Amino acid sequence: MNSALDLVVVVWLGFCSVVVLGRPHHSGSDLGSRFVSENMEKDIKALEDPLKLLDTKLVGEPVFRHLMGKLDVKFEKHEQWLLLNATLDVYLNIFSNMLKENHPEKVKQGLSRLRGKVEDLKRSYYQDRLKMKIQDLADIKTNDAVVQRKAVNEFKEVYQRASQLGTILHQRDKKVTQS
Repeated sequence: MNSALDLVVVVWLGFCSVVVLGRPHHSGSDLGSRFVSENMEKDIKALEDPLKLLDTKLVGEPVFRHLMGKLDVKFEKHEQWLLLNATLDVYLNIFSNMLKENHPEKVKQGLSRLRGKVEDLKRSYYQDRLKMKIQDLADIKTNDAVVQRKAVNEFKEVYQRASQLGTILHQRDKKVTQS
């Protein structure tokens, strides 16, 4: 690796880390910055032996890699955000479950730091704005007569918008499956 653009990336895939050597991938999602800190890389590296992350049985069917490869190609930014938010939730569950297991303290500390990084990332960029909006919708008093009449007044606009978006997404999905 001669160029300043060459790098080593450690990808954490559930219970498997994969080292990728090469140049940074320049795509719509590439922000030109490295977000995996040296400390995070050290934590992952320290987990390799005790968790047997390099075991050949773990490199078969990926957990998340198939989705990550399709994000830029098949999904728009808002869909990517939703999928990555859900993926981070899965990682929180994975790390939480692993922390409940009988691992040495060093392993638990590393897993806990990785879990903390996911929590920080979610807090910074993936706060569940969508979930909050959905909760706001769930809190609407659907048995209130005034709310009901207001909703009927707004129905055409909402129906039109939902139909437009549904048509656009259906056509896009249809094109993707045909190609």
